This record gives sequence, structure tokens and C-alpha cells, in this order.
Amino acid sequence: MQGDGESEDILVTRLWRVPFFIPVMLAILLAMVAEAMAGSYMALLAVQKIGMSPLELSAFLTVPAVTGIAITTIFGHLQDRRPVIWPLLLSLFSKVAGLAACAYITQTWLLIVGAGILFGLSAASFALLFAVAKAHLDQLGGPIVSRGMAVLRLIASLSWTIGPALGAALIWGRGYEGVYVGAALLAASALAIVVFSRLRGTPFDEQDRSHFSTKVMLSAALPLAALSAFHTAMFMGSNAMSIVVAQDIGTQSDVGILFSLCAGLEVVVMGAFVAWPDLSRKRWLLFMGFLLFGGYFLMAVIYPTMLSLYIGQFPRAAGIGIISIVGMEMVQGMLHGRPGTASALFGNTISVGFLLSGLGTGTWADAFGYWSLFTLCAALCAFGALVLAVDVFQARRRRLS
Repeated sequence: MQGDGESEDILVTRLWRVPFFIPVMLAILLAMVAEAMAGSYMALLAVQKIGMSPLELSAFLTVPAVTGIAITTIFGHLQDRRPVIWPLLLSLFSKVAGLAACAYITQTWLLIVGAGILFGLSAASFALLFAVAKAHLDQLGGPIVSRGMAVLRLIASLSWTIGPALGAALIWGRGYEGVYVGAALLAASALAIVVFSRLRGTPFDEQDRSHFSTKVMLSAALPLAALSAFHTAMFMGSNAMSIVVAQDIGTQSDVGILFSLCAGLEVVVMGAFVAWPDLSRKRWLLFMGFLLFGGYFLMAVIYPTMLSLYIGQFPRAAGIGIISIVGMEMVQGMLHGRPGTASALFGNTISVGFLLSGLGTGTWADAFGYWSLFTLCAALCAFGALVLAVDVFQARRRRLS
């Protein structure tokens, strides 16, 4: 269907006409820009404005990840059993409230408790928005599904290109309050789009659903472990890059430029999956993604210079773009007809990565130094690729037996 220009135009037109696709896309853009703005300054807010100790900072960053995993799992299963919209509304409202709280609350314990509840609830919005879109795309089937999901992943990466720059402008003019009030307003805009578009899910025929069982979950365990290793390396590597650049070989401006460069390149990589949606079904690309991502970390270990880090953003962005899109497609393919559960599982690999990186960054760096984190991240990439290879081998044995 994609062989000529006319059929390509038809495919694009059908994508924009998918029910609620445009509202979901706009809601993802606004909600993720809000997260990118807030996330870029979360640690600095806690330390510089609130005066948290290292232990309090760890609790502030990790407690929402733990509660987010539980809530995302519950809401994902609920979405598949009965496609209702109130979990998404609650999640987006919690995002608005949590960001607004960061602008005005100065008591450490109150902020930690609030973050654990509100940001834990808000963590589910990413998975729920993708689940709603996937359910409607699946009604049409074919390449439009892969293209639609690739467009949404591209929008999510674009958000991280816009968010940090917008946050930097607001903190320069309005301080931390400006950043978090601005982020809350963007999240409120995403909530308003969901409300006024009357967004709703679509039920699936039970016959079209993958049978959800312990056996299915065990078969998904290895791919999910590989994706968790990837996200751990992604977050831990970001922490390491920020610190070594600002303290050792560059400036704070270099940190911002590196993140923006990577996010911009991710958009280009994900654009390839939009143009050629069948690429997202090629699981061998995951091995290429881990190779590129691991190569970036090895470059930083072998040549610890600013030039190496700037050049390394190319394989870094390619690795992130490939694994994000193909990895999500892989998880959704294992649980056909269960977009809520699949999106929750993929979203939880992000939360697990954030949690493990938060717990491991300080501990590992305290023992071996911040530069050694790049070696650890390269090892995590090798582990992820190995786990995927074992999964492929086991799948072939099951087919032959």
C-alpha cells in the first residue's frame, strides 16, 4: 500500500482521521513538555530551594517511581477490562496539582509525600494516552498502527527538545516558581484537551485479545528485563554526562546543548519510522540499537573529551530512537488486544530504569567515580542485548518443539 505517492497520501490522511488521534497527540505533546520542563530542574529545586539532604533527595526522586509503577499497572489492566477515561483524567489532574505544589510548597516532608502520591498517579498518563491511541489505531490495522505509534513517540521526543529550553527561559526570568507554574499550565492544557475532545477508549473483542496468563508474562520477562536495562542506562548515563561535563570538562551550557542535540537527533531517527512504518516490526533493529547506545558509552570511556561526547550524541540518539519505538512495538505485539496492559508494562520499564538509576548513581559513583558510570552503562547495554539474544533463541526452540 505504500509503494506510490498516492497511496502514501491516503495512508497519512487515514491516520489524521483516526478517532481522537489528534487530541491524544496534542495532549502527549503538552504533558511531556511539562514533564521535560519540570524534570530538568527537579533535583536543583529540591537541593537549592528546599534544601534537601542527599537522603531526602533520594526519597523525593524514587518514591514517585515506586508508586508510579503500581498505579500504572493497575490503571493499565483497568483500561483493558473496561475502557473508561477517569483514570487518565485523574492522572493528568494529579500532574497539574503536583507541578503546582512544587512551585509553592517548601516543607520537605510535605513535598516528598505529595510527590509520592501526585507524581505516582501522574506517571500513568503516558501509558494511558498511548493505550487509548493504540486501541483506536488497532481498529484499522495494517501499517497505520505502526506509523501512528511512531508519530506519538516522535512527539514525545520533540517534547524533550522543547521542554528544557522553555524551562531555561522561565527559570531565568521567573525562577523555580515560573518553571513549575508554567509546567502546571501546560499539563492543565493537556487535561483540557482530553476533557473537551470527549476522549474515550474503545472496547476490544475478547476473541481478539491475547490470553493473559503467567505463561505469557514469563515469555515477556526477558524482553522487559532488556528494556529495563536500557532505561537504567539511559537515565544513569544522563546523570553521569551532566555531572562530568559541568564539573570536569565543560560548562553548564554544554550540558543543555548536549541534551537538546540528542533530543533533536532522536526526532530525526523517529521520523524514519514514520516514513517507513514496517521498520518498527523488525526486532533485529533492537540489537543495532543496543550496539549504538553501548558504543556511545564506550566512546566516553575511551576518549573522555567534549568532542567525543558531542559526536557521541549521534549514536546515542539513534540507539534511544530505535529501542524506544521497536521496543514498544515488541511489547504491544506480545499482548495484542491489551493496549492498556502493554503500554503499562513498557511505561514501567521506564519507571524501573529511573528508580534503579536513582538508587545506583550515587552509590556506584561514590565507590568508583562518576566517569565509571559510563562503563556500567555500557555493561547494561551488553546485558540487554544478551538477554534479547537468549529470548530469540528460546523462541526458536519453542517453535521447533
